[in-house]
Amino acid sequence: MPITLRHAAPAAALFASLSIAQAFPQDGQFYQGFSCPAEGFTPGGERTASLAFPTLCLFEQCCDLSNPINVRDMDQIFLYDGACTAEGNDFEARLLVGEASIDGLVVVLNNNAYTYARCEP
Repeated sequence: MPITLRHAAPAAALFASLSIAQAFPQDGQFYQGFSCPAEGFTPGGERTASLAFPTLCLFEQCCDLSNPINVRDMDQIFLYDGACTAEGNDFEARLLVGEASIDGLVVVLNNNAYTYARCEP
């Protein structure tokens, strides 16, 4: 195999993973709703989410996101396969995750949709 082809495949894979990570919302702490609570934000509470890509945690469940598929005509929205854990149980899930217009996240999981506002970068 020519050297150029040998190096092209890993370079293409790296470029694809970088473009997905760059399109995804920045890591941070989030609160369910359209703004952070006025009385202060406490990470890990019932209506909170945290993102350290590719791991997304929603209250007591965390999912490692993989296999991103861009949703047609929605530049910042992706479907992911999730390897998730909740209360000591492992399960597979399909998640729709992306940027919210309020500087936050939109998450659809198990037929429920959530909007989270960024509270801490």
